[in-house]
Amino acid sequence: MKSTKLLATCAVFALTTSSLFAADPARNKSLDRMMYTINPEIALSGPVFSDQSDTAAKTKYASDLVRLILKEADSQAKSYLEAGDTQAYYTALTMALTVPMQEGLYIQYRSVTGSDVCNVDANSGDLVKKAGEMNYGIFNQYFKTAQKPFFPNCSDIKSDKITQIIRGGDGTDLSIMQVSIRWHFDDFLANKKYESVQSTLAYGIRHLMKGFNSVYRNVDQYKCIAESGLFKKKKINYINLIRGVWAGQYNSGSITKTCRFDDSSSPFKGHDKGFSKNLDKVLAFNGVLSVDMVADFKLDADASAAFSEVVNNLKGATNNKTALDKILK
Repeated sequence: MKSTKLLATCAVFALTTSSLFAADPARNKSLDRMMYTINPEIALSGPVFSDQSDTAAKTKYASDLVRLILKEADSQAKSYLEAGDTQAYYTALTMALTVPMQEGLYIQYRSVTGSDVCNVDANSGDLVKKAGEMNYGIFNQYFKTAQKPFFPNCSDIKSDKITQIIRGGDGTDLSIMQVSIRWHFDDFLANKKYESVQSTLAYGIRHLMKGFNSVYRNVDQYKCIAESGLFKKKKINYINLIRGVWAGQYNSGSITKTCRFDDSSSPFKGHDKGFSKNLDKVLAFNGVLSVDMVADFKLDADASAAFSEVVNNLKGATNNKTALDKILK
């Protein structure tokens, strides 16, 4: 993997899921190992996930998140719709619905109760220090030295009702979009975009769209995406466009790796298969979204209808926007 990527490290956790779906909502201890604990004095902009909430609350959480994703993706991709390439537009929206699940399990913030939840090594910075002194310096500068440090030491947190933010395995990747603190400190960290789910999604989707726009404009250069059509005219495989943008721009950090997902000898084929699995879930959406290690999220009627319209328009080369327009207002 290249160091300029937005990492997809959540997938490296080998976690048991046997206790995730008990009848009574209970704390998902698997998630404990994937979180930093946030200073309770910091004001955050949600939504906030709780694995200790009931089904109705989880439905509201997922529905609110999907609305944010679609609104942000629409704002960054609507030029394709205006230009008449409706499939490119719905491809971008489908990509935006998939990447936060791949990267952050559809979680930015987690509300949880427990005196043993805060991870001492993570919050102190000892975890990220193992990933290099430069990473450790960035972590301390942005998260530890303020009057109200974003990540206080666990011993300084007096409440057992806490809010956490999802991180990658070595602590250098942060949020629902798993933004690398090593390579994105000058904007994402400096402007504290991690304190807002909407700002985080905007940042991550913008990074995705840089790759999407470049590959789309030069699609003939990517044999894994450009397919021969009638009279030897090239046509775009839009599903492969999603796979390629994630494999190249987002996970590898270089659009030169766009066709990595189509290389059976790639050392990262496991990563690409994992992403394809999540993309297939999105494409097969039927009202419930199954997020590994977290929950089966049922969406409310409006969010579900908009989600379905997006994927059905992509698969069917149509442009039915009644439900989508309803939540974009």
